[in-house]
Amino acid sequence: MTDSKPHHTAAVLGAILSDARRRRFMLLAEPAALLGVSPDTVAAIEHGTHRISPAALAALAVLYRCGQDAWALQCLLVPGTPDDPAVQDKEPGHAARLAACTRQAGRVRWLSTTLLPPPVQTPRYARNVAEPSTLLPGAPLDPPADTVYILDSRVIERGSGTPAVMAEQLHHLLSLVDHGTSIRIVPAAHPIPQPPGHHVEMTLPGGPVLARPGPDWVDYQPPGTWSDRTDGVLGTTDPTSSRALLEQAARKHTWAARSVHEPGTR
Repeated sequence: MTDSKPHHTAAVLGAILSDARRRRFMLLAEPAALLGVSPDTVAAIEHGTHRISPAALAALAVLYRCGQDAWALQCLLVPGTPDDPAVQDKEPGHAARLAACTRQAGRVRWLSTTLLPPPVQTPRYARNVAEPSTLLPGAPLDPPADTVYILDSRVIERGSGTPAVMAEQLHHLLSLVDHGTSIRIVPAAHPIPQPPGHHVEMTLPGGPVLARPGPDWVDYQPPGTWSDRTDGVLGTTDPTSSRALLEQAARKHTWAARSVHEPGTR
């Protein structure tokens, strides 16, 4: 084991290990016995405040039966540089590891400016946008206690694929809202943070981390001023107006879908 200053990659690695242990229904005592340390030390590793050695990490990968992630986990041991703090997870399974982080987060704020967040995508939408590796499309995750999806209104207005696919997707979003999922729509007139894409701000036990998933990777970096920018974007939205925009988009796509199937319909 090695101690060092806490780092955002330690927070990510700790969250992934905590998720793997919990999914195996193991108490802290079991990995502690394997490593020859106290349960408090294992807890500190999971909280990102105690760095783990490569050998100990490999042993936990075997114990948690996630050997397929062993190399990716080892890569997360290497912090970024002061000039470029982002650490990229581009190994197979990166999507599942990001999902593990979101399950361990106390708060998740997912801002998307081009496509819908994969956790709220329908299977048909996911196939159309060809973004199968970012998370688990079409299978919404159990969200943390405080989760919000923030969407640029153009994402739901222009859609992706046929009007029928978007109509189905929009009704799915409305159903999620009815069951307690927080979805905010940012009016098109309001500028949203750049660059475009997905931005996942997670408050992990080891501290805040910003994840930027791409088609074949996930970048992890310190959030910097991102939280302030997200606060500013959220300040332009509210649940009532967001639902109204979802309903408006659903009606538009439903009407377009009917017009395609019934050319004479007005």
